[in-house]
Amino acid sequence: MSPYNFSKIINPQPGWYRGDFHVHSNASADGDYPPTLVAEIARAEGLDFIALTDHNTIEGYKDISEGLDFLVIPGLEVTLDRGHINVFCLEGWRDWMEGICGDRTTTPLPDRYRSADELTTQITKQGLLTSINHPLLPPWAWLYNETDLRNIHCVELWNDLYWPDHVHGNPKAVALWTKWLDAGLRITAIGGSDYHYPPRPEENKYGERLGMPTTYVYAEQLSGEGILHGLMKHRAYVTRGPQIIFRAEMNGVEYRIGDDLGVQEGEIRFAAAILHKPVTMQVYLIKNGQVIASQRIQGKEASLEFHDLVASPSPGWYRLDINDQEGQPLAITNPIFLGPRHGPEAYRYGDFIEG
Repeated sequence: MSPYNFSKIINPQPGWYRGDFHVHSNASADGDYPPTLVAEIARAEGLDFIALTDHNTIEGYKDISEGLDFLVIPGLEVTLDRGHINVFCLEGWRDWMEGICGDRTTTPLPDRYRSADELTTQITKQGLLTSINHPLLPPWAWLYNETDLRNIHCVELWNDLYWPDHVHGNPKAVALWTKWLDAGLRITAIGGSDYHYPPRPEENKYGERLGMPTTYVYAEQLSGEGILHGLMKHRAYVTRGPQIIFRAEMNGVEYRIGDDLGVQEGEIRFAAAILHKPVTMQVYLIKNGQVIASQRIQGKEASLEFHDLVASPSPGWYRLDINDQEGQPLAITNPIFLGPRHGPEAYRYGDFIEG
């Protein structure tokens, strides 16, 4: 399919790697640049990886330069007429793509599927990762209410920060994801620029910028397998710039983003370090959807501590939200989990959609 080796290890060292999970090339009907050039632009933006997710086609794979020393995760944006979903780890043709891929345009759900849930189930059974894109952004919102969220691995919390309607669409996605977490669904939050071409004000085109937003993933190595394993462990945060360290300590053991403390009681202490940030911002510690502590911080770098008392072994989660001084979101982490894990009683997408 492509001379490029999607399985190669770019860096064998563990660490936080910076990437973009929603990227188009000229293999999409509405993309401008060939895949190798898109990867080079991403490198120039300081990214460590991108996921190539063209609309209903994997033709872009064959145009990636064999000598490209940059991580491209093979993917696909399944672009249906009632919602879009990214698929990661996809290195070649699969049978479920029949009737979806080929014309590079929005397509209805093929007749052989009674529901989108049947499609996502097939995808998951083949070991591929899924992510619902811009779930509450008209006219591209996800409308397949029958979707079993237990077959969904990720959700695009922030999409394309240049598109004006995301002033409303992205916060709605955060609120939706928070409901999922409270229901016991552990779906990893990621971001994607939805890159097609750069902003062109002279043509009245908003465009996108690669890495805006950025998703940091902690991986044991910089490779497709390493990054996707990090996503499955929820070791990720989404940001418009600040870099974050967020840890918890309980009963002498340290935990980080994505970890599960299990059933414990006592004091839990949180420590955060925030680097390369705006001069002033507000940091919130969120527990089970509610703010339990906040702090206003100033300066380009800051360290802070929070604590909480866990008195009973009940399910819970903690995350860090960061806003600028105007109240606009700057960064959001995936949770640190606590308590007994319970199976969700509500797990259909429509269970969480009002009206």
